[in-house]
Amino acid sequence: MPEFSYRAIDTTGRSVAGKLEALDRKAVLRKLGSRGMRPVSVDQLSAAETTDSSEAENMELYGTPKASRIPFLTPKRSKSALALEFTKRLLMLLEAGMAIGDAVRLMSARIADPQMKELCNTIWKKLSEGHTLAAALDDLPQSIFAPSTIHLIEAGEASGSLVPVMRRIVAYLEETAQVKKDLIANLSYPAFILSVAFGVVIILIVYLIPQIEGMLQQLGGEMPTVTKILLGGTDATVRYGPFLLAGGLLAAFGIAQWRKTAAGKRKSDRMLLRLPLLGKIYLYSNIYATTNLLGTLLTSGVNTTEALRLVERTIHNDILRAKFAAARRQIQEGVSVATAIQRVRYMPDIAMDILTVGENTGNIVSSLNDINRIYREELTKLLNRLTTLTASIALGGAIGLVAIIAVSVVLSVLSVGQSLQM
Repeated sequence: MPEFSYRAIDTTGRSVAGKLEALDRKAVLRKLGSRGMRPVSVDQLSAAETTDSSEAENMELYGTPKASRIPFLTPKRSKSALALEFTKRLLMLLEAGMAIGDAVRLMSARIADPQMKELCNTIWKKLSEGHTLAAALDDLPQSIFAPSTIHLIEAGEASGSLVPVMRRIVAYLEETAQVKKDLIANLSYPAFILSVAFGVVIILIVYLIPQIEGMLQQLGGEMPTVTKILLGGTDATVRYGPFLLAGGLLAAFGIAQWRKTAAGKRKSDRMLLRLPLLGKIYLYSNIYATTNLLGTLLTSGVNTTEALRLVERTIHNDILRAKFAAARRQIQEGVSVATAIQRVRYMPDIAMDILTVGENTGNIVSSLNDINRIYREELTKLLNRLTTLTASIALGGAIGLVAIIAVSVVLSVLSVGQSLQM
């Protein structure tokens, strides 16, 4: 019977190592689990260390992106994208029956992407030193994983239900990433229209109209009034544009420094919530993220007090975070969740009604999921409205500019024609 060496975390949290005889790797995992131990790595003792074909097939099925041979052509991903990809890959290997340490080690050996490889190597080093997965993620030099994610993984490891918890984490991260993608996609079309219109205007002003002006000067013709105004505006832009740009940059820098102060951050956050349409989008996206995370934490077995504390740390708006903190303190004093949130008016009335019904029926997680779904739909509608409004303004402005320039060109051409007839 094959012999395996293992490293695991016992019930006291210590790292232990030993050897076991078993038919295969899964049998070793079952034996360790029956003893209340969480496996970190399991290796078969043989002449040459090999990797199971099933593990290789799992990695091939999941797909490992190849890194570019030219380093500067390799796209650098955000922390949230790295966290999502690592969690999805690890979840698939854990679902296949692998131990945490073996899964991370296999990922570090098979992945070609430099960022992911470095991340997996760092986590594997921590695991081999006896750290739990949650501790390894928390000890990363860069805060790639959110505190709420780390706490969920810690709860999953402690309860022995890491795989179900990681499924919820992946679902939450994917949904959050999709919201950001929708926002970027909705704003890309108006940005494209403005860019094209700006390019057309620049070509006409810089190239076509000056040629017509030169022809009129040679023929002794008079420049139309519309063209004079347009050229005057162009000259003013060229002359004073650098100063306006510098002033804009200084103003942006000043606002950024002002937001770093406590008073500036609070005032700007309040102004952001009061903006027409954008303020509602900002509020709804915060409600969506808050209810999504809170529902995920409560479903994963995290107690209400700790779940509220973790959710509060993810709220970036000072006004909304202060309201949530006030509600959390009232809940800790014995006030119901729905009543506390209603007192501080953190959510609109319809969300509070749903939350009250859920708390009265003892199914608050289901109510949070319903609120999350409703505000996800509302957020999509608002983003579509913002896209339509922005695109209409951009298209209207572009058409207006092009029309003014076209009229100027036509009048200039007619003026040239009249000069030739004379």
